Amino acid sequence: MNNTDNPLKLLITEFAHDFATWLLNKPIQAVRPLNVEFPANPVRSDLLFELVEPYGGRLFLHFELQGRSSHKPMPYRELDYMHHIAIREIPLPLLPESPRLHSVVLYIGEGAGRGDTGHYTIYGPGGAIALHWQYQPIRLWELEAQNLLQLGQPALAALIGLTRLQQPEQELPQALTHIRSVDDETQRNQLLTTLITLLPTEEVTKMVEKLLEENETLLIDTPYLRRMRQLGWQEGVQAGRQEGRQEGRQEGRQEGMELGLREAVLEAVIRRFNPPAADYRRLQQQLEQIHQPNDLQQILLSLFDAPDMAAILPLAEQMIQNKTRNLSAD
Repeated sequence: MNNTDNPLKLLITEFAHDFATWLLNKPIQAVRPLNVEFPANPVRSDLLFELVEPYGGRLFLHFELQGRSSHKPMPYRELDYMHHIAIREIPLPLLPESPRLHSVVLYIGEGAGRGDTGHYTIYGPGGAIALHWQYQPIRLWELEAQNLLQLGQPALAALIGLTRLQQPEQELPQALTHIRSVDDETQRNQLLTTLITLLPTEEVTKMVEKLLEENETLLIDTPYLRRMRQLGWQEGVQAGRQEGRQEGRQEGRQEGMELGLREAVLEAVIRRFNPPAADYRRLQQQLEQIHQPNDLQQILLSLFDAPDMAAILPLAEQMIQNKTRNLSAD
């Protein structure tokens, strides 16, 4: 599922308010992303947000993204995640005003999550309930695209490639209409790119390409889109090297190497840190200003030891400043 994992995470992170409103079916006052890696424990969930409701209550919204297979049964994975979130974020004693917790599993791909009810109970002696936990399973592949489009939310329209497209010749133009209604150009472009990335087949992708306007067509072959279609860190590095070799033969070895290394750095950052969309875009802009393969390779190697994104952004900025000083000296 890695080829959809990254763009879907970025979409949910950037438009968390829209997703929270959709899943909870209630207004939300504020949304704040949280770190989802638990100290001194290998457990890591996908996405976690703290929500503030209109009346002031707090709720933790947890997302898991899952394809057709899992190394551990999802019910027990969810139990593990929820128990760590509760220990860290919801202290005892548990009171009526204590923060609440809602966990969602987004199943991706035909058949994923079939049979998962989201409700599980372990009984004790005499049939008493020893343990009960629940979460919200959403099988995106079962959702009708039209039902999602009727909600009128551009962020949700970008998801329709993961849903059931019954009449793509009607549903795809509707999705584009919703996305084009977004005033912010950066967000509009991100939604359009995500829509294309998540489309299920080349045939459907070509249908969207025919519907795009000239300026939108330019987005189809962006580095972001190519990167989101790759399958993970190792594949990203290999694809980066291959792109470097191919581009190098066509336009010069160094230029091709630069492109490959940038692709590899960005893919590695996503896999290691799953950064906020703003930090991701900042790094992407920084890398475009770095043209020395040795510098790009240094950033790539530093990712193995970097504790977080905060260690990478200053390194890239320093390289840009060094380049500026060198040009001034010349």
